[in-house]
Amino acid sequence: MSLNAEKIRESLHTPVTVRLYDSIDSTNNEAKRRAETDEGVCLYATQHQTAGRGRRGHSFYSPKDTGLYMTLALPLTALEPSVQRITCAAAVAVCEAVEALSGQRPQIKWVNDIYLSGKKAAGILTELLTDSKNQPRSVIVGIGLNLNTKDFPEEFAQNAGNLGAIEVNALCGTIADRLMRMVRDLNHHSVIEKYKQRSNCIGRLVTYQRDGAARTARAVDIDEDGGLVVEENGIPLTLNSGEISVRLT
Repeated sequence: MSLNAEKIRESLHTPVTVRLYDSIDSTNNEAKRRAETDEGVCLYATQHQTAGRGRRGHSFYSPKDTGLYMTLALPLTALEPSVQRITCAAAVAVCEAVEALSGQRPQIKWVNDIYLSGKKAAGILTELLTDSKNQPRSVIVGIGLNLNTKDFPEEFAQNAGNLGAIEVNALCGTIADRLMRMVRDLNHHSVIEKYKQRSNCIGRLVTYQRDGAARTARAVDIDEDGGLVVEENGIPLTLNSGEISVRLT
């Protein structure tokens, strides 16, 4: 089924401007382009991106009609939110929406990847936008989901998976609605608790980069700001950025 604004709004409980595209370079890019003119909470969505983006300059494979690619633009309130916490909230929102609509229970690989059956099925890219005076003005949360995507490029094939046939309008609206609810109470501990409950990292050995070298440690916790707490030789360390690989055995 194609994206339909009215069907998406059936899952939303607060007013949201919904903009849909047959094809676009990137919904995050579009949110940036429209940041000066679009007001309030805005949702940009498509089923085809020609230049999908992930964290740290990575691309996100976004072929036509096999996935859902969406960005929620959130104006900042008086209190500047934590981009990392919003990413955690988005990961929880995706997992809860998928579970509610399909019965599947995805897991989260710190900090922004959604896994199902040991494969990456969705990713999140959160960006903070600033005004002409370099003051924070809004946060955009990009979410890319593989639904029926199967033929992945070679560089993604080994690690990539999909979520299966979930109705795109209900999924789009449900993710946006759950994320908006969590962002309104972002400082509540339940966001991180829900994130921890779905982590595929805690208790496992992870590899990360530090001072230009690969290090291995055991992931032991997620802190209140969404940082990954690891322990190596009995010494704790909190990772606040970067990428990890998880030993699943």
